[in-house]
Amino acid sequence: MAIVYRRPPDVVQHFSQELLHDGAACKITLLVLEADDPPLPVGGAVVPSGGAILWFMFPGKSYEVGAVYDADAAFLGYYTNFVQPPRPETAVWHLTDLFLDVWQAPDGPPRLLDEDELTEAAERGWLGAEDVARTRAEAAAVLRAARADRWPPAVVLRNPLEAVPSLRFRRDTPGTFFANLVVGRLIAFGIYALGAISITSVAFSAFTDALQPGAGLTAGRAAWFGLIGVELLVLLVLALAGKLPATRRPRPEEAVTERLLFFGTMVSGAAVMLYPDSQLWKGALTGLYATLAVFLSIFAVSRAVFDRRFPVLAVTGLAVCVVALLVLLL
Repeated sequence: MAIVYRRPPDVVQHFSQELLHDGAACKITLLVLEADDPPLPVGGAVVPSGGAILWFMFPGKSYEVGAVYDADAAFLGYYTNFVQPPRPETAVWHLTDLFLDVWQAPDGPPRLLDEDELTEAAERGWLGAEDVARTRAEAAAVLRAARADRWPPAVVLRNPLEAVPSLRFRRDTPGTFFANLVVGRLIAFGIYALGAISITSVAFSAFTDALQPGAGLTAGRAAWFGLIGVELLVLLVLALAGKLPATRRPRPEEAVTERLLFFGTMVSGAAVMLYPDSQLWKGALTGLYATLAVFLSIFAVSRAVFDRRFPVLAVTGLAVCVVALLVLLL
Protein backbone atom coordinates (compact mmCIF):
# COMPACT_ATOMS: atom_id res chain seq x y z
CA MET A 1 0.00 0.00 0.00
CA ALA A 2 1.40 3.39 -1.02
CA ILE A 3 1.37 6.12 1.64
CA VAL A 4 1.87 9.80 0.79
CA TYR A 5 2.65 11.64 4.02
CA ARG A 6 2.60 15.43 4.00
CA ARG A 7 3.85 17.60 6.83
CA PRO A 8 3.05 21.30 6.37
CA PRO A 9 4.26 23.45 4.89
CA ASP A 10 6.11 21.49 2.22
CA VAL A 11 7.56 18.18 3.51
CA VAL A 12 6.29 15.17 1.56
CA GLN A 13 7.37 11.58 2.26
CA HIS A 14 6.46 8.39 0.43
CA PHE A 15 6.17 5.01 2.17
CA SER A 16 5.35 1.54 0.91
CA GLN A 17 3.67 -0.65 3.53
CA GLU A 18 2.22 -4.14 3.45
CA LEU A 19 -1.56 -4.02 3.67
CA LEU A 20 -2.60 -6.71 6.14
CA HIS A 21 -6.26 -5.84 6.64
CA ASP A 22 -8.44 -3.60 4.49
CA GLY A 23 -11.54 -3.06 6.59
CA ALA A 24 -14.13 -0.32 6.29
CA ALA A 25 -13.48 0.83 9.88
CA CYS A 26 -9.76 0.10 10.12
CA LYS A 27 -6.86 -0.61 7.80
CA ILE A 28 -3.80 -2.39 9.19
CA THR A 29 -0.43 -2.00 7.49
CA LEU A 30 3.07 -3.17 8.33
CA LEU A 31 6.18 -1.05 7.87
CA VAL A 32 9.48 -2.91 8.30
CA LEU A 33 12.73 -0.94 8.16
CA GLU A 34 15.18 -2.65 5.85
CA ALA A 35 18.86 -3.13 6.70
CA ASP A 36 19.90 -0.06 4.70
CA ASP A 37 17.14 2.21 6.03
CA PRO A 38 18.15 4.92 8.50
CA PRO A 39 16.69 4.76 12.02
CA LEU A 40 13.21 6.30 12.18
CA PRO A 41 12.26 8.54 15.14
CA VAL A 42 8.70 7.76 16.24
CA GLY A 43 7.27 9.42 19.33
CA GLY A 44 9.54 8.74 22.27
CA ALA A 45 11.49 5.97 20.52
CA VAL A 46 13.78 5.44 17.57
CA VAL A 47 12.96 2.46 15.35
CA PRO A 48 16.23 0.83 14.24
CA SER A 49 16.93 -1.04 11.03
CA GLY A 50 15.00 -4.29 11.19
CA GLY A 51 12.38 -2.74 13.47
CA ALA A 52 8.72 -2.56 12.58
CA ILE A 53 5.60 -0.46 13.01
CA LEU A 54 2.09 -1.86 12.78
CA TRP A 55 -0.06 1.05 11.62
CA PHE A 56 -3.78 1.17 12.36
CA MET A 57 -5.49 3.72 10.13
CA PHE A 58 -9.12 4.67 10.55
CA PRO A 59 -11.04 6.04 7.54
CA GLY A 60 -12.81 9.26 8.48
CA LYS A 61 -10.91 9.62 11.78
CA SER A 62 -8.28 12.27 12.45
CA TYR A 63 -5.72 9.93 14.00
CA GLU A 64 -3.69 6.83 13.27
CA VAL A 65 -2.06 4.53 15.82
CA GLY A 66 1.31 2.86 15.43
CA ALA A 67 2.48 -0.10 17.52
CA VAL A 68 6.27 0.24 17.52
CA TYR A 69 8.77 -2.66 17.79
CA ASP A 70 12.54 -2.91 17.72
CA ALA A 71 14.63 -5.28 15.59
CA ASP A 72 14.11 -8.10 18.14
CA ALA A 73 10.30 -7.67 18.02
CA ALA A 74 10.30 -6.13 21.50
CA PHE A 75 7.43 -3.70 22.02
CA LEU A 76 8.53 -0.06 22.38
CA GLY A 77 5.22 1.78 22.67
CA TYR A 78 2.05 3.10 21.06
CA TYR A 79 2.23 6.23 18.93
CA THR A 80 -0.98 8.13 18.18
CA ASN A 81 -0.43 10.53 15.32
CA PHE A 82 -3.06 13.18 14.56
CA VAL A 83 -3.78 13.75 10.89
CA GLN A 84 -6.42 15.23 8.66
CA PRO A 85 -9.02 12.52 7.91
CA PRO A 86 -7.35 10.63 5.06
CA ARG A 87 -8.87 10.39 1.62
CA PRO A 88 -7.82 7.17 -0.12
CA GLU A 89 -7.32 7.43 -3.87
CA THR A 90 -7.06 4.01 -5.54
CA ALA A 91 -4.09 2.27 -3.90
CA VAL A 92 -2.67 5.49 -2.39
CA TRP A 93 -3.43 6.65 1.16
CA HIS A 94 -2.92 10.41 1.65
CA LEU A 95 -2.13 11.70 5.14
CA THR A 96 -1.52 15.27 6.29
CA ASP A 97 0.22 15.59 9.63
CA LEU A 98 -1.34 17.84 12.30
CA PHE A 99 1.82 17.87 14.45
CA LEU A 100 0.45 16.70 17.81
CA ASP A 101 1.18 13.12 18.94
CA VAL A 102 0.57 11.00 22.02
CA TRP A 103 3.29 8.55 23.06
CA GLN A 104 2.61 5.59 25.38
CA ALA A 105 5.72 3.75 26.50
CA PRO A 106 5.18 0.42 28.30
CA ASP A 107 7.03 1.66 31.40
CA GLY A 108 5.90 5.27 31.79
CA PRO A 109 2.92 7.65 31.68
CA PRO A 110 1.51 8.76 28.32
CA ARG A 111 2.93 12.03 26.99
CA LEU A 112 1.68 14.71 24.62
CA LEU A 113 4.33 15.62 22.06
CA ASP A 114 5.06 18.51 19.69
CA GLU A 115 2.79 21.17 21.16
CA ASP A 116 5.37 23.80 20.20
CA GLU A 117 5.30 22.64 16.57
CA LEU A 118 1.50 22.94 16.44
CA THR A 119 1.74 26.45 17.90
CA GLU A 120 4.30 27.41 15.27
CA ALA A 121 2.13 25.93 12.49
CA ALA A 122 -0.84 27.98 13.73
CA GLU A 123 1.21 31.19 13.92
CA ARG A 124 2.62 30.72 10.42
CA GLY A 125 -0.75 29.89 8.92
CA TRP A 126 0.20 26.37 7.87
CA LEU A 127 -3.00 25.08 9.50
CA GLY A 128 -6.39 26.72 9.84
CA ALA A 129 -7.77 27.74 13.23
CA GLU A 130 -10.45 25.03 13.03
CA ASP A 131 -7.87 22.28 12.44
CA VAL A 132 -5.73 23.57 15.32
CA ALA A 133 -8.63 23.71 17.79
CA ARG A 134 -9.98 20.30 16.79
CA THR A 135 -6.55 18.68 17.01
CA ARG A 136 -5.90 20.08 20.49
CA ALA A 137 -9.29 18.88 21.72
CA GLU A 138 -8.86 15.39 20.25
CA ALA A 139 -5.30 15.06 21.56
CA ALA A 140 -6.49 16.05 25.05
CA ALA A 141 -9.26 13.43 24.86
CA VAL A 142 -6.82 10.71 23.75
CA LEU A 143 -4.38 11.68 26.50
CA ARG A 144 -7.14 11.39 29.12
CA ALA A 145 -8.17 7.99 27.75
CA ALA A 146 -4.56 6.78 27.74
CA ARG A 147 -4.10 7.86 31.37
CA ALA A 148 -7.25 5.90 32.25
CA ASP A 149 -5.99 2.79 30.39
CA ARG A 150 -8.70 3.18 27.74
CA TRP A 151 -6.40 3.82 24.78
CA PRO A 152 -5.43 2.59 22.18
CA PRO A 153 -8.58 1.16 20.55
CA ALA A 154 -9.37 -2.52 21.03
CA VAL A 155 -8.43 -3.44 17.45
CA VAL A 156 -4.87 -2.31 18.20
CA LEU A 157 -4.64 -4.36 21.38
CA ARG A 158 -6.03 -7.46 19.62
CA ASN A 159 -3.38 -7.37 16.91
CA PRO A 160 0.20 -7.27 18.23
CA LEU A 161 3.17 -8.03 16.00
CA GLU A 162 2.81 -11.78 16.55
CA ALA A 163 -0.63 -11.57 14.90
CA VAL A 164 0.91 -10.69 11.51
CA PRO A 165 0.97 -14.33 10.22
CA SER A 166 -2.72 -14.70 11.11
CA LEU A 167 -3.55 -11.39 9.42
CA ARG A 168 -1.80 -12.57 6.26
CA PHE A 169 -3.62 -15.89 6.50
CA ARG A 170 -6.96 -14.07 6.69
CA ARG A 171 -6.03 -11.74 3.82
CA ASP A 172 -4.74 -14.42 1.45
CA THR A 173 -7.17 -17.31 2.10
CA PRO A 174 -10.19 -15.91 3.94
CA GLY A 175 -12.34 -19.01 3.45
CA THR A 176 -9.77 -21.34 4.99
CA PHE A 177 -9.03 -18.79 7.73
CA PHE A 178 -12.64 -18.48 8.90
CA ALA A 179 -13.23 -22.23 8.61
CA ASN A 180 -10.22 -22.83 10.86
CA LEU A 181 -11.43 -20.13 13.21
CA VAL A 182 -14.79 -21.85 13.73
CA VAL A 183 -13.39 -25.40 13.74
CA GLY A 184 -10.66 -24.43 16.22
CA ARG A 185 -13.21 -22.85 18.51
CA LEU A 186 -15.45 -25.91 18.37
CA ILE A 187 -12.49 -28.16 19.22
CA ALA A 188 -11.58 -25.86 22.11
CA PHE A 189 -15.19 -25.96 23.27
CA GLY A 190 -15.07 -29.76 23.28
CA ILE A 191 -11.91 -29.77 25.38
CA TYR A 192 -13.26 -27.24 27.88
CA ALA A 193 -16.60 -29.08 27.98
CA LEU A 194 -14.90 -32.36 28.90
CA GLY A 195 -13.06 -30.59 31.69
CA ALA A 196 -16.21 -28.92 32.99
CA ILE A 197 -18.19 -32.17 32.93
CA SER A 198 -15.40 -34.04 34.69
CA ILE A 199 -14.96 -31.46 37.47
CA THR A 200 -18.72 -31.09 38.01
CA SER A 201 -19.21 -34.87 38.10
CA VAL A 202 -16.37 -35.37 40.60
CA ALA A 203 -17.85 -32.68 42.85
CA PHE A 204 -21.34 -34.23 42.72
CA SER A 205 -19.91 -37.69 43.37
CA ALA A 206 -17.94 -36.44 46.35
CA PHE A 207 -20.70 -34.49 48.07
CA THR A 208 -23.97 -36.10 46.91
CA ASP A 209 -25.34 -39.50 45.92
CA ALA A 210 -26.85 -38.12 42.70
CA LEU A 211 -24.60 -40.18 40.45
CA GLN A 212 -24.97 -43.49 42.24
CA PRO A 213 -26.02 -46.34 39.89
CA GLY A 214 -29.76 -46.96 39.85
CA ALA A 215 -30.59 -43.70 41.62
CA GLY A 216 -33.08 -42.66 38.95
CA LEU A 217 -33.93 -39.05 38.19
CA THR A 218 -33.53 -37.61 41.66
CA ALA A 219 -33.38 -33.91 42.51
CA GLY A 220 -29.60 -34.21 42.79
CA ARG A 221 -29.26 -35.82 39.37
CA ALA A 222 -31.57 -33.18 37.84
CA ALA A 223 -29.35 -30.50 39.37
CA TRP A 224 -26.29 -32.21 37.86
CA PHE A 225 -27.89 -32.27 34.40
CA GLY A 226 -29.01 -28.65 34.74
CA LEU A 227 -25.62 -27.37 35.88
CA ILE A 228 -23.78 -29.20 33.09
CA GLY A 229 -26.26 -27.81 30.55
CA VAL A 230 -25.62 -24.25 31.76
CA GLU A 231 -21.85 -24.82 31.73
CA LEU A 232 -21.93 -26.18 28.17
CA LEU A 233 -24.06 -23.28 26.95
CA VAL A 234 -21.76 -20.68 28.54
CA LEU A 235 -18.63 -22.40 27.24
CA LEU A 236 -20.07 -22.67 23.71
CA VAL A 237 -20.90 -18.94 23.64
CA LEU A 238 -17.47 -17.98 25.01
CA ALA A 239 -15.66 -20.32 22.61
CA LEU A 240 -17.51 -19.13 19.49
CA ALA A 241 -16.92 -15.51 20.55
CA GLY A 242 -13.18 -16.19 20.93
CA LYS A 243 -13.15 -15.33 24.64
CA LEU A 244 -11.45 -18.52 25.83
CA PRO A 245 -7.71 -19.24 25.62
CA ALA A 246 -6.69 -20.97 22.37
CA THR A 247 -9.76 -19.62 20.54
CA ARG A 248 -8.55 -16.20 19.41
CA ARG A 249 -6.88 -16.61 16.00
CA PRO A 250 -5.78 -19.52 13.80
CA ARG A 251 -2.14 -19.73 12.76
CA PRO A 252 -1.37 -20.74 9.18
CA GLU A 253 1.32 -23.25 10.15
CA GLU A 254 -1.25 -25.20 12.19
CA ALA A 255 -4.20 -24.78 9.83
CA VAL A 256 -6.53 -27.61 8.87
CA THR A 257 -7.17 -27.53 5.13
CA GLU A 258 -10.12 -28.62 3.04
CA ARG A 259 -7.79 -31.00 1.17
CA LEU A 260 -6.60 -32.63 4.40
CA LEU A 261 -10.15 -33.24 5.61
CA PHE A 262 -11.14 -34.60 2.20
CA PHE A 263 -8.32 -37.15 2.02
CA GLY A 264 -8.86 -38.17 5.64
CA THR A 265 -12.50 -38.76 4.84
CA MET A 266 -11.71 -40.84 1.76
CA VAL A 267 -9.13 -43.03 3.52
CA SER A 268 -11.32 -43.80 6.50
CA GLY A 269 -14.32 -44.20 4.18
CA ALA A 270 -12.57 -47.09 2.47
CA ALA A 271 -12.52 -48.93 5.79
CA VAL A 272 -16.26 -48.45 6.25
CA MET A 273 -17.02 -49.73 2.76
CA LEU A 274 -14.76 -52.77 3.16
CA TYR A 275 -15.98 -53.73 6.63
CA PRO A 276 -19.48 -52.25 7.08
CA ASP A 277 -20.63 -54.92 9.55
CA SER A 278 -17.81 -54.61 12.04
CA GLN A 279 -18.94 -53.34 15.45
CA LEU A 280 -15.48 -51.84 15.89
CA TRP A 281 -15.93 -49.65 12.83
CA LYS A 282 -19.42 -48.68 13.86
CA GLY A 283 -18.39 -47.64 17.32
CA ALA A 284 -15.21 -45.82 16.35
CA LEU A 285 -16.18 -44.25 13.03
CA THR A 286 -19.72 -43.05 13.65
CA GLY A 287 -18.46 -40.28 15.91
CA LEU A 288 -15.51 -39.60 13.59
CA TYR A 289 -17.72 -39.21 10.52
CA ALA A 290 -20.22 -37.05 12.36
CA THR A 291 -17.36 -34.75 13.40
CA LEU A 292 -15.88 -34.71 9.90
CA ALA A 293 -19.30 -33.90 8.47
CA VAL A 294 -19.60 -30.87 10.77
CA PHE A 295 -16.08 -29.66 9.92
CA LEU A 296 -16.56 -30.16 6.17
CA SER A 297 -19.88 -28.30 6.34
CA ILE A 298 -18.10 -25.37 7.97
CA PHE A 299 -15.41 -25.43 5.28
CA ALA A 300 -18.01 -25.62 2.50
CA VAL A 301 -19.95 -22.61 3.78
CA SER A 302 -16.84 -20.59 4.60
CA ARG A 303 -15.19 -21.18 1.22
CA ALA A 304 -18.41 -20.40 -0.65
CA VAL A 305 -19.06 -17.19 1.30
CA PHE A 306 -15.55 -15.75 1.61
CA ASP A 307 -13.75 -17.19 -1.45
CA ARG A 308 -16.86 -17.02 -3.66
CA ARG A 309 -16.23 -20.32 -5.40
CA PHE A 310 -17.78 -23.76 -5.23
CA PRO A 311 -15.97 -25.86 -2.57
CA VAL A 312 -15.61 -29.09 -4.54
CA LEU A 313 -13.49 -31.02 -2.05
CA ALA A 314 -15.55 -30.01 0.98
CA VAL A 315 -18.85 -30.89 -0.68
CA THR A 316 -17.49 -34.20 -2.01
CA GLY A 317 -16.07 -35.10 1.39
CA LEU A 318 -19.37 -34.19 3.05
CA ALA A 319 -21.23 -36.48 0.65
CA VAL A 320 -18.84 -39.33 1.53
CA CYS A 321 -19.48 -38.67 5.23
CA VAL A 322 -23.24 -38.86 4.75
CA VAL A 323 -22.97 -42.13 2.80
CA ALA A 324 -20.61 -43.61 5.38
CA LEU A 325 -22.93 -42.66 8.25
CA LEU A 326 -25.88 -44.23 6.46
CA VAL A 327 -23.90 -47.45 5.97
CA LEU A 328 -22.85 -47.47 9.62
CA LEU A 329 -26.24 -46.67 11.12
CA LEU A 330 -28.66 -48.52 8.88
